[in-house]
Amino acid sequence: MKKTLNLIDPIDEWGSMKVDTNGRLIDISAEFCENFSINKQDWIGTSINDIIQGTFNRKRTKVLFGVIFGYSCLVKVSKVNEHQLYRVIVRQDDIDHVEMISFMNSMDSSKMKKKSSFQSRYSFEEIMGESPAIERIKELSARIAISNSTVLLTGESGTGKELFAQAIHGLSSRKNNPFVAVNCAAIPDELFESEVFGYEAGAFSGAKKEGKPGKIELAHHGTLFLDEISELPYQAQGKLLRVLQEREVERLGGTANKNVDIRIIAATNRDLKTLVQEGKFRQDLFYRLYIFELKIPSLRQRKEDILPLAYYFINYFNEMLGRQVKFIDVKLQEWLLNYEWPGNVRELKAYIERGMNIVEGDTIMMEALYFSPSESAPQRERESAPLLSLEEAVANAEIDAIQRALQEAKGDRTVAAQKLHIHVASLYRKLSKYNLK
Repeated sequence: MKKTLNLIDPIDEWGSMKVDTNGRLIDISAEFCENFSINKQDWIGTSINDIIQGTFNRKRTKVLFGVIFGYSCLVKVSKVNEHQLYRVIVRQDDIDHVEMISFMNSMDSSKMKKKSSFQSRYSFEEIMGESPAIERIKELSARIAISNSTVLLTGESGTGKELFAQAIHGLSSRKNNPFVAVNCAAIPDELFESEVFGYEAGAFSGAKKEGKPGKIELAHHGTLFLDEISELPYQAQGKLLRVLQEREVERLGGTANKNVDIRIIAATNRDLKTLVQEGKFRQDLFYRLYIFELKIPSLRQRKEDILPLAYYFINYFNEMLGRQVKFIDVKLQEWLLNYEWPGNVRELKAYIERGMNIVEGDTIMMEALYFSPSESAPQRERESAPLLSLEEAVANAEIDAIQRALQEAKGDRTVAAQKLHIHVASLYRKLSKYNLK
């Protein structure tokens, strides 16, 4: 039986999360970990926005309506000392999804008229970058989006595979239906089948008496996104193969099959072909997934996008943190362009966030990124770079110092000369020598 929605005496059985002033998780209750099948240590320190997605925020009532690990949830936010407590007071299991939407509409119909909670948040226009590499993959993804065929997104961690999955869904004929994301690596093996395929009443000890639909059923008529599919338990791979072949799902402990109309988009940062050869991934499932492979380029393969992305994140954190940063120091720009970015766009965002928390003024400098000694310069770049002559090295150093002084002086050459401790005439000669504007 569905529970009655009551915000006066909120349900708190789903657990809670505590975040610091920067929106980072510092504690997660045992109830939350159990109900959402997560490991507490995996999420401590991450942003609350990585947990609660597609949020609708009413600041006056301090109520969030969003998606937590594929479930529509109602979350109440309260202040505890200098921290904030996020209590999940209603989950999709409690009430009918339509009832939840109706309730939120009654709170503010003007803000809830567009999207359901399961719909994708990103479009291709919101995937930043204009390099040939990213433009090619965006164009191909858009062409594939109109199909109902399975898509396999490959690429390194942090390249934005889920953004592409959501954009593909948002451009497809399924865009008004659910987009349900499953992180195959985040669900313990023993819970995977019950979470993804669902279970019937009495299927195991502790099972809900009315049973529970799995993520596959929740994605009916929409898109099921299987992130890190390489970590899918081998036994579950066979069941997923049947879903792909027959478009039907059998709940754990059940005897009947349910027809499902879903599109599968999978993602991995590992080589599935190698895993097949090692006997860790089913070959028949691999070929079912390998209809369309889209390889998302790494950030070092599209270096012309690095600075535009950096400024995009600066503007994002300007709004979030109340900063007024407009520029990136020349020395930092050079470092950003030369660094290898093993963590890709996710790593770049983390570095910019680090700097934006301690920056002073309107220019973000190398010092603001607070490097440890091992991070102070891209080691591989230093080792592989050709040795310059002393004259060339001195010239590069002078150009860098002049550009930085002019930037700090906002173009005033007299002030820039004072900062460099040289006569203004010497500055003009060097500007002419190096053809600097």
